[in-house]
Amino acid sequence: MIPDEAAAPWSRLWQAGVLHSCATGIQGNYDGPIRAFWERQFDALGDGARVVDLGTGNGPLLLLARGRAQARGVALELHGVDTADIDPPRALADGARLFAGVRFHPRTSACALPFGDGTVDLVCSQFGFEYAPREAALAEMLRVAAPRGRIALVVHSDDSVIARVSAQQRQGCAFLRASPVVERARALVPVLHRAARARHTGAPAPQGEAERLAFNRAAQALMDMIEALPEAQVLRSAATQIRNALEAAAQVPVQADAMLARLHRHLADEDLRLRQQQDAQLSAADLEALAVRLRAHGYAVRHAPLEQRPGAKIGWALEAVRG
Repeated sequence: MIPDEAAAPWSRLWQAGVLHSCATGIQGNYDGPIRAFWERQFDALGDGARVVDLGTGNGPLLLLARGRAQARGVALELHGVDTADIDPPRALADGARLFAGVRFHPRTSACALPFGDGTVDLVCSQFGFEYAPREAALAEMLRVAAPRGRIALVVHSDDSVIARVSAQQRQGCAFLRASPVVERARALVPVLHRAARARHTGAPAPQGEAERLAFNRAAQALMDMIEALPEAQVLRSAATQIRNALEAAAQVPVQADAMLARLHRHLADEDLRLRQQQDAQLSAADLEALAVRLRAHGYAVRHAPLEQRPGAKIGWALEAVRG
């Protein structure tokens, strides 16, 4: 949940059909203790309860809620809210079936929810609430929550495995955006295409040694950085995309150049998303301050570190119940 002017990178991410924004940094986002936390929230809801997921992205939390409700033989009214321009039924394979009956609210701020006062039985969010202006989003959650409603959040912490990986990811993005490797690869595309044509026709090999040497130097620097930052998946992904583009250059140079241009845009988007993620992280003091505010409004609050597996903290889990 981020300001409108910064939502475009997230819109492009969700429109690409990914389910989890942290897919490169942590696997099993809805397994083990994380899944158990959310199942406990959904199991507390009765038939017809309204659930609103903030920062829903492509709706993985709503899929979990629906599956849990179906297993219990109840129906939930499910809503997904996101500042980004989301459309999960279209973005995901079989999305129309998966999300039948779920209502999504794209381009909608957590600070201006389209629900009446006291009408939501569970306000939930996994890595969404903390991206919004915190005080305004909290006030809006309190407004829409039912008198006996629940609030459940999984939020980024400043000491999690995601925080650690994201720090390396940002270093990797900074390197790639400063490096000439993508532009050197683009300069090499026509050289490789001409060389392939020369081999096919028997013509003399074209010149291009300068372009090859320049690319090789930039590529070696990228390989060195991959070794230095082993958790920066963005570096390995970029290397793979560059390799794929250059392999395509001999036959389809226009496509190869387009692949490299997309990589250039992707790196800018990824850097912005990572910066927003780091800005959204909550310290232990931030979490307690949030709990204090909720208790002041009559909620019983529990919060604790949430681990994906022993020693691998994914963030903070908070549940607040009133009535």
